[in-house]
Amino acid sequence: MTNTSQINIDVAGLLKLLSDIQKTQISQYNGSKLQLNLLSDIAEGKSILDKVFDEVNTLVGNTVEVKLSSSKIKDTQIFYQIDDFLQKYERLKDNFDTQTIIILENDGRYLLKNPREDFTENNKVIHNIHEYKRVLSFFLNTPDFTPYISATENQFTLISKTHGVFNIGYKLPDIAYFQGLNLHNVFSRFEEEFKKKEFVQFFKEIVIAGVHNAAEEDRFNEIIKENNALLNLAKRDYETYVSNFAFDKIKSEFKEEREKYFETIDKNIGSIGKQVISFPLTFGATIFASYKVKDQPEFLVLILVAYFLYTIIAFLVLNMTAYNVKCLRKDVDQEEKTIRDSYGVIYEGFKSDFKKIRNKIVNLRVIIGVLYFVLIALLILFLAFTFHYLGIVDLSVILNETKT
Repeated sequence: MTNTSQINIDVAGLLKLLSDIQKTQISQYNGSKLQLNLLSDIAEGKSILDKVFDEVNTLVGNTVEVKLSSSKIKDTQIFYQIDDFLQKYERLKDNFDTQTIIILENDGRYLLKNPREDFTENNKVIHNIHEYKRVLSFFLNTPDFTPYISATENQFTLISKTHGVFNIGYKLPDIAYFQGLNLHNVFSRFEEEFKKKEFVQFFKEIVIAGVHNAAEEDRFNEIIKENNALLNLAKRDYETYVSNFAFDKIKSEFKEEREKYFETIDKNIGSIGKQVISFPLTFGATIFASYKVKDQPEFLVLILVAYFLYTIIAFLVLNMTAYNVKCLRKDVDQEEKTIRDSYGVIYEGFKSDFKKIRNKIVNLRVIIGVLYFVLIALLILFLAFTFHYLGIVDLSVILNETKT
């Protein structure tokens, strides 16, 4: 049994009642309703059952019938024996971590998993079933591994370059199977390893070689049973492939990508360079033109409107450049993540290249930020200059106040 200190007090009372064979005996279960014989303290027993279940019916004598799925306790699922849990697993799989799961046994014992409780010896059967089901679902939903599925025959198909078509059945094993395993974090390992596309191909070859002697209907069970050995063998072959054969290919492909990144950066630098040159020239020409017509307000206003429109266009062009740099940064980050996750063994050889690219991108972003500031500052200066000649603002007064 498991420590019940974390669970609801009424559920703890139920477990205490059912574990005392002097007070309660389970007589039968029809897949939905459980019949109990209350042998002593009958009123107290009924009271405990009423606190936990919505549907409690008194039958002949001291026999009471409860519907296990009518639990009043939030996030608490109660089953009778492991077979019942296996049959109804689908209804709780999405909220498994947050559920209290209780599996009653015929002799008063029970299995208990508390919410967010890690894998322990006492709850390992419940966790093993959960991991088993998650891996099966993962396989069935990974087309690179399992291109064909036959739900009616409970089997999926692997296609191997070496072995051709290979069928794997997934017949649900008996209870002893789950009692004898430790599947802690098995799903997480499969999920992590399958991020590497080439690894999936090596794993298929290892699986076929490793379980071909098992009966077709038991092959998935054999994969789960021997998961650690199969994964380790596939990982060994994958790392050998990456180290000996893939490095030059990846390096060549990345070199091409790197050239594209630098070419994109250079284009953005060229675009920024044009703006760096155009900003002061445009500003200087505008100031000069404004000075020439300083005594003609209508021309000053016209020049102000024109410069304002120029500033808007310059902002839009700068925004386009900033967007291009942002997209480039995302592409580089994705490329780095792909190499790190899929080819971790050789990732160190590419770190310096990614650092150079990232430094250039950071410098570009800084320059763009400065240009935004310069563009706004020049517009403010020109507004002040124009308003001064229009007589709206007297800059000489402001300058004198600043000096004093």
